[in-house]
Amino acid sequence: MYRLPSPRPHVLAALLLALPACGDSSEQNTSGSDSGTSQGSVTITATAGSDSDSGASLSGSDSDSSASTTAGTSGGTTADTTAGPGTSDTGTLTDGPKFDVGEMPDVGEQVDCECGNAGFSYIWIANSHESTVTKLNTETMAEEGRYLTRADANGDPSRTSVTISGRAVAVANRNGGVVKIWASEEFCDPDINGQPGVQTSTGMNDVLPWGQDDCVAWYSDMGHQRQRPVAWTAGVLNQISCEYEDEKLWTSGCSGAEDITVHLLDGATGDIEESVTITGFECGSYGAYGGAVDSQGNFWASSLTIPTSHLARVDFATMEVKLYEAPYAGYGITVDSLDRPWMASWTGNGNVTAMRFDPELEIFELATNFVANSMSGIQEDAEGRMWMNYWTHSAGGVTLRGLTYVDRDTLQVGPPIEITDAEVRGLSIDFDGNVWSTARFANTAYRYNPTTQQLDTYSLLNGPYTYSDMTGWALQTAECGIPQG
Repeated sequence: MYRLPSPRPHVLAALLLALPACGDSSEQNTSGSDSGTSQGSVTITATAGSDSDSGASLSGSDSDSSASTTAGTSGGTTADTTAGPGTSDTGTLTDGPKFDVGEMPDVGEQVDCECGNAGFSYIWIANSHESTVTKLNTETMAEEGRYLTRADANGDPSRTSVTISGRAVAVANRNGGVVKIWASEEFCDPDINGQPGVQTSTGMNDVLPWGQDDCVAWYSDMGHQRQRPVAWTAGVLNQISCEYEDEKLWTSGCSGAEDITVHLLDGATGDIEESVTITGFECGSYGAYGGAVDSQGNFWASSLTIPTSHLARVDFATMEVKLYEAPYAGYGITVDSLDRPWMASWTGNGNVTAMRFDPELEIFELATNFVANSMSGIQEDAEGRMWMNYWTHSAGGVTLRGLTYVDRDTLQVGPPIEITDAEVRGLSIDFDGNVWSTARFANTAYRYNPTTQQLDTYSLLNGPYTYSDMTGWALQTAECGIPQG
């Protein structure tokens, strides 16, 4: 696996700021931020804590374009917002240390915490046809659990998001509602189903009835008829326990012809903490189609509308909204390690493979030297390659569908890598650098190693339709930067 970085220099400065001033008897929680590849802010706490679609037909052009990049501008507009989330107390000292004794106070042993998750090895793939989600070991290719995502087994789940700690996954049902599931029995509640000990699924043929699986932490129903995006924030890294606390969850939904509503949930309970309606981001064509977070915990949501799409940003601290119009329709969305949102072009419309948005200049930059025609997820690996699927690729000579990538910095589209004759959509990266693709009609997940070119498959899924951050890798790169191999 990749070696994860320790907190960066600006994090050490944040640690010093978090200590009380001379003579202050209370703990002072100070958060800092940095841009680009920097890790999110860190706050010292005194105690250890725990985590308390579309089925359109293939279309688009396969013609080459001589230009490697083009740019389009789109001004942002500020929408009506609600008040931002309040700052939560993550461990205030009742008898705070005094700094008038000429030496450092005893606030607990500080250790060199690694940023992110050092050992998580699951990919969570929604089985849309049976309203379940599969927990698949990315190293052994063994399915170690399968869970219902809604009581009526009619959730039609799609997007999944994994916490930075790897302890839990959140799954959004396209028919409404979000569920949180623990990744390991040690975090599960043995009292949920009223029987002694922890009862939980062990595999695909062991799906427990709703309310009987002790590892299903909570379900939150927001009353939406259409609900797709789901994305965790990293939370706050406790420098004493090396655990992430105060994790939040973004989601969005709508019904009928209304505008979309974005929600920020308490990750421990599933309760809605803040909501904001984005005026002008219509519910038509599924509402917010995908979502991702940047290093500051801000939420980016995209639409699937023709011929252009919307891209919205919701500020984590203030819930302020900015709404942009993309020059072409997007499909999957991610945020790279430089805090730039990316959207894979819907079936290569406009002869564009992918769009990169610059939040500072507020412009869209386009990848056009080859056209990868697909409905695909998109995600960055440790080499700075934005991986996505293709159905056809304008490089020519392609007989199978498969994978390609866009260079994160140059926007150059890479060559086709043929893997299957099935329709591939889902896309994610695991912590060993493998590229995962899912084919919903073939009920198959493909694991491709870019270094060895080895391809492995798991074919016991049921309508796999996930192309969000299925492993937690994207959240880690946003929070921690690219790890060192």
